[in-house]
Amino acid sequence: MTLSIEIRTTADGGTVLDLNGEVDYATAPKIRETVSQVLRDADLKYIKVDVAKVTVLDSTGIGTLVVAYRIAREMGVPVAVTNPTKFITRLFTVVGAQELLEEQTNAFVVTGN
Repeated sequence: MTLSIEIRTTADGGTVLDLNGEVDYATAPKIRETVSQVLRDADLKYIKVDVAKVTVLDSTGIGTLVVAYRIAREMGVPVAVTNPTKFITRLFTVVGAQELLEEQTNAFVVTGN
């Protein structure tokens, strides 16, 4: 179970976390540590978590991202998950965490008729 995280700073004061690999119970602590480290920057404008290269995402991984989102929001730092696959988008929608997605979708919402 491996996960690499590349941290990039943007010209407009944001930070992008490029996740590559498995986001699960074994790698969640690495994400928590990285987000905590990034949040120490007093001038941070936002965090984007790029999940384009995530191969596995379990409930612990989603939970870790949700907690990071809430903590950052309390500090006034917006967090968005970017470049999700269709599968990851569906996972976030099913667990009710679609607010984390940079581009929210209603593609998987069931409407009653």
